[in-house]
Amino acid sequence: MEIKVITIDFWNTLFDSSNGKLRNTYRQEALLKEIARLGKTVDMSDLKDAMQASWEFFDHIWKNDMRTPSPYETVEFFWDYLQIPPDQRALDTIVDAFENCIIKYPPSIIKGVRKSMKKLSKIYQLAIVSDTGFSPGSILRELLYKEEIFDYFSAFSFSDETGVSKPHEKAFSTVLDKLKCKPENALHIGDIEETDIKGAKNIGMKAIKFSGDDTSHPAFKKGGSTIADIELSSWKEIREFLKGENEVL
Repeated sequence: MEIKVITIDFWNTLFDSSNGKLRNTYRQEALLKEIARLGKTVDMSDLKDAMQASWEFFDHIWKNDMRTPSPYETVEFFWDYLQIPPDQRALDTIVDAFENCIIKYPPSIIKGVRKSMKKLSKIYQLAIVSDTGFSPGSILRELLYKEEIFDYFSAFSFSDETGVSKPHEKAFSTVLDKLKCKPENALHIGDIEETDIKGAKNIGMKAIKFSGDDTSHPAFKKGGSTIADIELSSWKEIREFLKGENEVL
């Protein structure tokens, strides 16, 4: 079938995970500042345990409920875990820091993305299908603007906006419906087998597993079996794979 729409994951497909440690430090400092403002102290080992517990909380909901907790929901869990008295100002301040730290310490755009988006957008309609963490879709759009690739995309499906995460069918159908495209005429590019690849294949889309980001989590890197139509490790390889008779690529 003819491919008309290409949907693309955000993290570790368009952008890498660089500056992650700086973002975590920034979030931690925001937490400690608000805790201190309330006249409380937290042992660093307890803070570390709370951080780990909050990630496990997020991961459990992401994998089992097929949705991503909002930044506020995750921060509130963290706050309750540390048994800090409720304080709306503190929670709002921390959530703001968590959401916007990615602008202060942004990830890098992956090699070949700009060139590929420019070329692919001349032939296909492009869309983002991405799960979000501490940074909502509104903030991720800012990064797309900053890197001058936002205008190449015709539709967006961010999990904090749709209420579901991949591999839920709605994560993909949200953009396919908007672009009036049947699944068999669409292709998804992403790095995670359980969410990107299985989600796309389950509704009848084609899929490319992208394994070209060295900063991705070890569990998502190249290796192991895949049900993707093909696994590729660079955007140059993706362009070549899609080239066919399209000389513009």
